[in-house]
Amino acid sequence: MPTEEKIKELAHSLWEREGRPEGKDMDHYLAAKQILEKKEAAQNPARAHRTTASKSAKARTHSSRAKKG
Repeated sequence: MPTEEKIKELAHSLWEREGRPEGKDMDHYLAAKQILEKKEAAQNPARAHRTTASKSAKARTHSSRAKKG
C-alpha cells in the first residue's frame, strides 16, 4: 500500500499539472492513490492477487452473515 506521503506528493503533482484548480483536492488525492496502487500491483502481481482474494473472501463472509440476520 502506498504511503500517505507518496500519495500527497503525487496528488500535488497532478494538481500542478492541471493548472492548480481550486476545490479538486480530493479528486487529485484519490487519483494519486489509485495510480500508486495500480503501479504497486503491477510490480507485485502475487501480492495484489492475495489482497484481492482476501477482500473477496471478506465480502462473501459479510454477505452471508447479512443474509442470516
